[in-house]
Amino acid sequence: MPELKDFASSVAIVVSSCDAFFDAWRPFVFFFRRYWSDCPFPVFLIVNRLRVRSSVLQPIAVGPDRDWASNMQVALSKITQPYLLYFQEDYFLTDEVRREQLAADFAYAFERDAASFCFYGRSQLEHDFVPLNDRFGIVPSGSDGRTRLQVTLWKTDVLKSILRPGETAWNMEARASERTRDLLTLSYVGRENIPIPYLMSAISRRLWTPEAISLCQSEHVPIRPRFRLQHSDIAWRRRFRRGVGRIRLALALARQRGREIDLDRPL
Repeated sequence: MPELKDFASSVAIVVSSCDAFFDAWRPFVFFFRRYWSDCPFPVFLIVNRLRVRSSVLQPIAVGPDRDWASNMQVALSKITQPYLLYFQEDYFLTDEVRREQLAADFAYAFERDAASFCFYGRSQLEHDFVPLNDRFGIVPSGSDGRTRLQVTLWKTDVLKSILRPGETAWNMEARASERTRDLLTLSYVGRENIPIPYLMSAISRRLWTPEAISLCQSEHVPIRPRFRLQHSDIAWRRRFRRGVGRIRLALALARQRGREIDLDRPL
């Protein structure tokens, strides 16, 4: 049986982020440590200019924030592993990583030279989706859902090749499927038996989701600094709260300037 350590030299974890989301870094580290303390892979956090100290995350500074794709291009140029496991800073683990299952999935992807393998179930299966077992299958070449930015194992060169400067993460999901038509794309079918259980997403439209706040409160994980407000289903409240959040973010970044963020410090 394969073990995750067998892939330690081939896989890096990349946590997509930027300085505007630094309030999510502490909770991310807390839940990552709790549920994947023996992770054998280097974990890289994309930052702009903020200085970070962590025994879990290795920061990759990409300079002034431009757009998601440009930031990712700079980050990937500094990563040597042929595969990467994509995360975002607001993907908080919610249960133990199923290590044997994940190792078996990695082995399957490696053996078949898969371009990507999404470890999050699909909201709706395409009629020509090809199940390979009770967990995952092949995403049709004509699907518009081939480049989902959930927790996904990517061939690093493939992800590099489909990035387009100027695109946001949402642009990438909407447009990049066309760029992978001839490549093998795998995905989990459902969300009940995924190997990496996580909350998707803790932040929506730049506001904390109620689920994320509840999760952090239940685990006594403070969100610091707390400049971001809670999401609302009412449009005008979302707009107002985002406006307040932008002002508070600017103040929080100004206070943080020149100071190191120690993610190993007890919460």
